[in-house]
Amino acid sequence: MVATPLGLHGRGGIDRLNDIIFEAIAARPELDVSIDRLVTRGQGGLLRAQFIFAYALVRLSFAAFQGKVDLLHIHLSDRGSSYRKIVLGAVARFLRVPYVVHLHGAVFDEFWSTAPARLAHAIDRLFERSEHVIVLGHYWASVVADRLPNIVRKISVMPNATPPIHFNRLPAIDSRVRISCLGELGRRKGTPQLIEALGLLGGRSDWTATIAGNGQVEASRAQVRSLGIDDKVNIPGWLDSVAIRNLLCRTDLLVLPSFSENLPMVILEAFAHGVPVVSTPVGAIPEIVDHGRNGLLVAAGDVSALADALEQLIEDHDLRRNLGQAARRDHAERFEIGSYVTQLVAIWRQSQACPATARLGSADPESVTDDD
Repeated sequence: MVATPLGLHGRGGIDRLNDIIFEAIAARPELDVSIDRLVTRGQGGLLRAQFIFAYALVRLSFAAFQGKVDLLHIHLSDRGSSYRKIVLGAVARFLRVPYVVHLHGAVFDEFWSTAPARLAHAIDRLFERSEHVIVLGHYWASVVADRLPNIVRKISVMPNATPPIHFNRLPAIDSRVRISCLGELGRRKGTPQLIEALGLLGGRSDWTATIAGNGQVEASRAQVRSLGIDDKVNIPGWLDSVAIRNLLCRTDLLVLPSFSENLPMVILEAFAHGVPVVSTPVGAIPEIVDHGRNGLLVAAGDVSALADALEQLIEDHDLRRNLGQAARRDHAERFEIGSYVTQLVAIWRQSQACPATARLGSADPESVTDDD
C-alpha cells in the first residue's frame, strides 16, 4: 500500500510521482507487484481530511488483519503531513506491517529542526522504525543522517523520475521565446520575484510567459497588470497532467525561482522535453541543475540576476539548445522512470523480506532497539 496525500491525479508533486509509478508498474507485469493507493489527506477542507485519514487507518488495519498488505510506503512531507504519517507509522508498527519512509517536504529540514521536542522525537521514531528511508538528494540524506546517524545504512538517494518524451517540442508560430513556470503561486515559489523580473524585460517584444498553478492566482494576475505586462504573461491557474505536457511541448525555457524546494517534478519533466531550466540552488536542485551545462542557477530572491538569466537565454538560441540537449541526455541517463521503478521495487522486496516488525519479541512495538 502506498500512502499518498490526495490520490489519483491529485494536485502536487507527490501524487504526480505516484501516478507515474503506478502506471509504470502496471506496464511491467514481470515485476510481480500489486500496489494500492492509501489516500491520507484527500480533497477538501480539514474536517473532511480527518474522516479520510481515519478511513485510511481502517483500510490499512483490515488489509493487515486479512494478510493482504506486505509493505506500506509512506510519502512524508512537512507540517500536517508529518502529524498524519507519525500516526500512520505507529499504527503500522502495531499491526506489524513494515514500512518505507519517502521524504519529500520542501521545508522539512526547517520544520524538523524547529519542531517541539515531542513532535521531533516522534518524527525521529518514524524514521528509526522504518525498514528503509528514501530521499530525493544528497542534501536531504545529510539532513536525516546528521540527526539520526544510526540509520545511515538504510538511506537511499533516489531523485524523482518521469517517463521519457519521444517527440520534439513544437516551434513558436511567431518566433517569440516561450517561458513557463509551473507550481503553487506564492512567496515560497518566488512568484512575485519572477513577475518583477519579467517586468524588467517588459520593453522586449521577443518573449511570452505562462505562470501556471494554484495558490495566489489573483494576486499574481494583479501584479502582472500593475507592471503592464499582461499582454505577455498568461496566468491560467491550475493545469492537469495533460495540460502540463501540452505546455511543456510549447516551452523554450522553464523558470522556477523558489526559496525552498526538495526536488520539483517539473524540473525533471522539463528535462525530459529537452527544456533548459533557470532555477535557484535550494534543496536538491543544484544536484540536478548543473549551472551552464543543462540550465542556469541564480540566487533566490535576486530579481536582477533572474532577469539577466532570462534575458541571456531569450537572446541566445544556441545556448538554449545546448542546455536543453544536455538536460534531455541527463534525463535519459539518470531520471527515467523505468530504472527508477526497478530500484524502488528492489527496496520494497528487501524491506518486506525481513522486517524489523516481524522480529519483535514483545507486544510493544515501541520497545524494539537498534540492536534488536
